[in-house]
Amino acid sequence: MENTMIFRSVKEVRFSKLLSFIIPTYLTSLFNTVYTIVDGIFVSEYVGTNALAAINIVYPIVNILTGIALVFASGGSSIAALHMGAGEKEEADRSLSSSFFFSILLGSLISIIILFNLTSMLSLLGARDATMRDCQIYALFWLLGTPIVIGKELFTYFIRADGSPSYSFATALAGGVLNIVLDYLFIHSMNMGIRGAALATLIGLAVSFCMGVFYFVRKKKYLRFTLQGLSLRKALQCMVNGMSEFVDQIAIAVTTIIFNRTALSFAGENGIAAVSIIMYLQFLAIGIYFGFSMGLSTPLGYAYGNRQPEICRKLEAYAYRFLFTAPMIIYALTWLLAPLGVSFFVNQGSSVFSLAVSGMRIYGLGFLFCGFNIFSAIRCMSYGRGHLSGCITFLRSFALLIVFLLLLPEKFGLAGLWSAMPAAEFLTLFVSIPLLRKSPRNVIRTEA
Repeated sequence: MENTMIFRSVKEVRFSKLLSFIIPTYLTSLFNTVYTIVDGIFVSEYVGTNALAAINIVYPIVNILTGIALVFASGGSSIAALHMGAGEKEEADRSLSSSFFFSILLGSLISIIILFNLTSMLSLLGARDATMRDCQIYALFWLLGTPIVIGKELFTYFIRADGSPSYSFATALAGGVLNIVLDYLFIHSMNMGIRGAALATLIGLAVSFCMGVFYFVRKKKYLRFTLQGLSLRKALQCMVNGMSEFVDQIAIAVTTIIFNRTALSFAGENGIAAVSIIMYLQFLAIGIYFGFSMGLSTPLGYAYGNRQPEICRKLEAYAYRFLFTAPMIIYALTWLLAPLGVSFFVNQGSSVFSLAVSGMRIYGLGFLFCGFNIFSAIRCMSYGRGHLSGCITFLRSFALLIVFLLLLPEKFGLAGLWSAMPAAEFLTLFVSIPLLRKSPRNVIRTEA
């Protein structure tokens, strides 16, 4: 079946048609954050800030699992889109099948290793006597659910690449809504504490996973699973192309440790709780850029694989209009709504509230710059140039961020901690913007 999101000429490119990809993709990205944000709100309200800190401490482990999923999901779906645009259906199917098989295999092996070293790893991540038990419980659920965690993420991306972004969103919506309902039931009504939060999350992910299975059994359009031609080489190709997403998740894991330890040294457990809240709230803003960029990614891949650089340029023109207007609006809303957002997690009279609000307003300055960096990285990945995408992500999420996390707090205290992200995003612009200026004239189809 032909994918209806493949544009055959520039005249076919209409913003209204793009919105049918962009809006569901953003909403999918938004609801994917529900799993952790809702856990955080319910745990903070009904269990306490120590339990909230425990979730934040465990999150680097979640980042590792998510990173494995995203490296194959984003990279593999982009490679599949290139093949689909080029009319290479068998190669697109191989990208799908190889990504699923090897990502779940790799993720399961790593989860087993972590399980056998869980206590020592949690201590390294910052768990102490007050938080260790909650950390162990929350981590255990995620590790045991690894195939579902990874599979759900891959289904989301490949269903979108198959031309069904609305169904992809429906999978995230169903899991997210169920997670909210179960959080209320398990944490509030049944008083299950952090165990209830973890169980609600895993069940929500399982529902999204089952909807993905149903899609490829009954509703598939173009892509098919195949056991023929499963290829480690193809899996590595997908993995390399999506490396920026893996770098991003690993970087989040590492920098979260530094954020937590620095905040702990300045403000104790309240500092870690404030970091947790800011990390939750940042998803709402960054998700806008990510959702918009990923919404354009698949049409860009189709056009690139079909050797239509003029269509790529028109698609990019829409992105630049967005990136020149959205950042100021997003930051203004961040400044104004920071107290409201933080109030969902803690009472306004608490010390954590004031720490998180002031921190969010400084941290949010990074939203003025990160949109360009995110789109530049995803654009490179869409064109099969994952190494360039990885370089951008490595700078903004890891190298520069760590440098500023180590330097700025020494001079400016907590204000320096919150300023590290804006500084890293700003300097990354000097790499990402020159890459955006390169025109996709010499289209290179990805080889099998």
